[in-house]
Amino acid sequence: MEDIKIKKLLWMFPIVFLLHDVEEILTVEKFILPLPFQVTEEEFALAFSLLWVIVTVGCLVTAANKRFLGMAPSSFLMLMVGGIFLANGIVHVLQGIFFQRYVPGLITAVILLIPFCVYSIRVLLLTKMIKGKQIPLYIMLGFILQTPFAFTALLIAKYLLS
Repeated sequence: MEDIKIKKLLWMFPIVFLLHDVEEILTVEKFILPLPFQVTEEEFALAFSLLWVIVTVGCLVTAANKRFLGMAPSSFLMLMVGGIFLANGIVHVLQGIFFQRYVPGLITAVILLIPFCVYSIRVLLLTKMIKGKQIPLYIMLGFILQTPFAFTALLIAKYLLS
């Protein structure tokens, strides 16, 4: 993976992810969802810090053109950015529409997350690292995987902080 644009995306991804998570962390306790459990700011921050570390390590390994979690660099980048991250941004927008008000993460989803993901997919297509027909599969996987990943991270954070 020698393309400089791909390497830039890999360096930008943890930064965009961090900015999005900061918005969520700062606003999560003020937003009450009908969940079977409460989430504190500390639990949320720890959960998404764990996810951020995994994503950052994955980006570093992928930038070195190595496999991460058994995935080729292009697959890792497309699953994370074009799948899970884009699905997360879309979910924030849909939640905002459903609740008809601000939801944690909505602002960065609209102005940062979704545009970054769309640009990343475009770069991956132009560099022929992915094919157009793969995009729906990655987005579908993103919608499926984002909730278990976030929920598992929250459970680990609750356990570590108890």
